[in-house]
Amino acid sequence: MRGSGRLEMRGTPPARRCARAVVGLVLSGVLLLASCGILSPQYRYLLEVKNRIEVPAVYQPLTFAQFLALPVLPLGYEDGDWEAVRAHTARAVSMEGYIAEVRRVRDGWNYGLLPWKGDVHLHLRDQPQRQCFPDGPRGGQLVTEVTPHFQPPKTGWSDEALWDLCQRQVRVRISGWLLHDFQHLDGAGRWRASAWEIHPVTKIEVWDPGRQVWHVLP
Repeated sequence: MRGSGRLEMRGTPPARRCARAVVGLVLSGVLLLASCGILSPQYRYLLEVKNRIEVPAVYQPLTFAQFLALPVLPLGYEDGDWEAVRAHTARAVSMEGYIAEVRRVRDGWNYGLLPWKGDVHLHLRDQPQRQCFPDGPRGGQLVTEVTPHFQPPKTGWSDEALWDLCQRQVRVRISGWLLHDFQHLDGAGRWRASAWEIHPVTKIEVWDPGRQVWHVLP
């Protein structure tokens, strides 16, 4: 697979014992800051919504245009911004499209885990691509993220299964909770279209053109 940051099938990382000790110290520090209220309210809220495990009963369908029409918010929320953030992050939505990129990121500390046990990004585009990880501009794709709470063994959404969807360029419907990731505002227009995401992803479906039905990816 080409490029850094893309999904890689790795064996056991070298010097695992030392790495665990270092990461443990970092995790302890983050958790201590959070428990003492030292982290900003904005960052504490981000951690809270990233760690949701509730599976919604109903999802509101959104088009790409509707997703891109979500409010543009600043890096630092003010009173009116908080109202919008809380209202929209309470929404469970679904998006149809094609997975253009699958990326496992090293942010496991957001979930109290080792870095390499973090999110898997599924970047959606509204049209099928010639290949997974297509060449050209990336600024129009929407970000969805499978958190560790919804990765195997809790689901069958293994790295291999998600990579297969990208390689085959099948139409998918991704559902989950809306989240505004203010930390990635600078990525809008470069590798993503918006700071809004579906995060966590709680349901993945694959379109069967022959039978004209959606199949749930278990």
